[in-house]
Amino acid sequence: MRAILALLACLLAAPAATAQSRAETQLVHAWLAEMNPRSIARGEEVCGFVLRAPSGDLRIGKPGWGGAVSCTMGQVPAGHVVVSSWHTHGAAMPGYDGEVPSTLDVETDMENGRNGWVATPGGRLWFINGETGLIYQVCGRGCLPADPGFVPEQYGPVAESFSLGALRRRFAANLGLGRQ
Repeated sequence: MRAILALLACLLAAPAATAQSRAETQLVHAWLAEMNPRSIARGEEVCGFVLRAPSGDLRIGKPGWGGAVSCTMGQVPAGHVVVSSWHTHGAAMPGYDGEVPSTLDVETDMENGRNGWVATPGGRLWFINGETGLIYQVCGRGCLPADPGFVPEQYGPVAESFSLGALRRRFAANLGLGRQ
């Protein structure tokens, strides 16, 4: 119940400049609530796309499993359109600031002209605006199932939002730790 209330509060407080719909946010949150614990248990990232089916319905595309710090997206079925990407950061790992999207996460979504979603070991859900490079927490620590081994704020406080430049500064301040 707490997670649902937190999600609703985030939906109501979401910045107006973002391009995701409430339906997309709800779909992704529910999906990543299921996938994040699996990803953490396996210590691997999992990724995929949010798709618009020919019927107009939003759906989650076939997930692709990766390694500890990478993942390969699956194929887009014929007639479907990519709405956004999504992926998890897997289990908490020493030496990696996985509580924020990486600069590569943001840059890849921007290069592909799409928005993105990232679930973290601490149970955060991030939205990446693929046009502007701005990222913000849709819901904070613990709104998704979290890794029991996660150490809160190990790499410093986690802001509610970041620009790509601020994200680069965060990783630089942590001596290059993370998924840049």
